[in-house]
Amino acid sequence: MLAHWPDAAGLEIRPLPGGHVNRTFSVGNDRFVLQCINGHVFTNPEGVMRNLAKLLPHHAGIVAPIPTRAGPLWATDEAGELWRLFPFAEGRNLQELPDALVEPAAFAFGGFHAAVAGMDDVLEPVIDGFHDLPRYLDALREAAPEASADVDFVATREAYRFPDVPTVIHGDCKVNNLLFHPGEPRVTHLIDLDTAMRGHPAWDFGDLVRSVASGAEEAASALHVSLETFERVARGFARGAGGIVDPKAFAAAPGHMSFMLGVRFLTDHCTGDRYFRVAHRGQNLERARSQLDAARRFDALEAAFEDVLQRVAAAPLV
Repeated sequence: MLAHWPDAAGLEIRPLPGGHVNRTFSVGNDRFVLQCINGHVFTNPEGVMRNLAKLLPHHAGIVAPIPTRAGPLWATDEAGELWRLFPFAEGRNLQELPDALVEPAAFAFGGFHAAVAGMDDVLEPVIDGFHDLPRYLDALREAAPEASADVDFVATREAYRFPDVPTVIHGDCKVNNLLFHPGEPRVTHLIDLDTAMRGHPAWDFGDLVRSVASGAEEAASALHVSLETFERVARGFARGAGGIVDPKAFAAAPGHMSFMLGVRFLTDHCTGDRYFRVAHRGQNLERARSQLDAARRFDALEAAFEDVLQRVAAAPLV
């Protein structure tokens, strides 16, 4: 595949660890990053690339793919899989954040919302039913008809109904989708815009709170939830985005996003790990239980979260 990019052709290649979905490789001792989009997950991989091209003019911090020798931003192999090449972007990529980087991370994602707020381009759907909780619940009911403590919790939890606010969102606001300056507490680049879509801005905020609290997402014992950290996320996101538009929805979002991801992990475990990549059988069940535990804990703090958000929303954006 590297033959499609003259500057990368013939260079050494090695797989990069991490990531639940796509296959990613370092090229030329970190000169480039080569990635194969998972066509089982992204049912419209060319739409992923067309969406990315539409987003690039709106935000300087997005890493742009390198055009192929023929001109397009991607190449397709004989099996029909889509490949793309990026320049290697310098910066720290972290799974867990120290306190000093929580607010800068939130500021970066909030700033993305501000940058694309006036964007009127049509973004193509790239994952069937992405962020569609009722669809995920239906899939789990079909995949796991047997009762269990996990399934019982899923069946009885009442979901928050978010207003229809079709703004552009990142769609995957995890801390490892940011690159941080090596010596300063700020973000230099946003990466992995594959799930960009239209939806409620609280979904990105809730996903970030979930990611900050969950770290590598593998074990419930690693979950760290505190009102102090939540307030750092809220302040940073508000400064970047220009405010908090709906404190009640933003307060419900961490529990909602953790619950939805837990349902997805649990469904994938029940159907043979076809969506999320695993290192061992049972890893998606571990991930599911971690996220469902996070949902319980976030739900219990929802009223306190709303108080924090009301206070942040009323404060000057400095």
